[in-house]
Amino acid sequence: MSLEQLCDLKSVLPTTSCTNFMDNKDQNLQNFPYRLMPPVPGTPDLSHLGRKVNHGTTTVGFVYQGGIVLCADSRLCNGINVCTQKMNKIVPISKHIVGTLAGGAADCKYWYRVLTRESRLHELRYKQPMSVSAAAKMIGDVSQMHRGTGLDMGMLLAGYGPKGPSLIYVDSEGMNISGKKFAVGSGASNALGILDPMYRFDLTDEQAFDLALQCIYQATLCDAYTGGIVLLYRMGPVTHGMVKEVDCMELHKKYSTDALSQVDIDLE
Repeated sequence: MSLEQLCDLKSVLPTTSCTNFMDNKDQNLQNFPYRLMPPVPGTPDLSHLGRKVNHGTTTVGFVYQGGIVLCADSRLCNGINVCTQKMNKIVPISKHIVGTLAGGAADCKYWYRVLTRESRLHELRYKQPMSVSAAAKMIGDVSQMHRGTGLDMGMLLAGYGPKGPSLIYVDSEGMNISGKKFAVGSGASNALGILDPMYRFDLTDEQAFDLALQCIYQATLCDAYTGGIVLLYRMGPVTHGMVKEVDCMELHKKYSTDALSQVDIDLE
């Protein structure tokens, strides 16, 4: 049974045609479960405890002449505890959209699954892929509805459309910004220290990959919440996929040696 039949699109989805899934937001919000389920009766209210868990990660994304590069670490932390070093923070949403995770892992994973489903339903109903801006608008609306409830996420949504590459940052505060380069997470300021001065649109593939890896490497040096395996992903006009996975210790051996060599050259 196809997803179209399983979801009974004829009775659930609006029959009027539109070019964007979020054009009629009020009607869509009634038809689809964008809201989290209400608290179960009898559940104790723990909001007065004021417990806040620190999260940490670093993800980087930028547009260049060859496509879009996404790079992220794989360390998952709960406060001062490292839960795992193998968290995949670059998630394909559809054939045309890829996203990165930052913030609460459960929040990001849940809403990415919702976004993946809605993207597929959009393709079945309107016979065209959901755009990156429509996906970002949906997550932005979700963030606005749950603002102040503890939702914690920061996402980079990347993809290609008729107008070319798109890179959009959305977070749990309702921010929705389109741009050419972003760094997200606890190590973002360290990554931007490398990305801002070295970024150019006319980078070659190898230069773009090297820049992305250097950004994450710099974050691993200065941010205890960033580390593990560094994932490098490229989106092109036709194809996209994982370029490589590198242990951050290998990056340390490479870039620290290069830095020392450059110092020796300058001294000479």
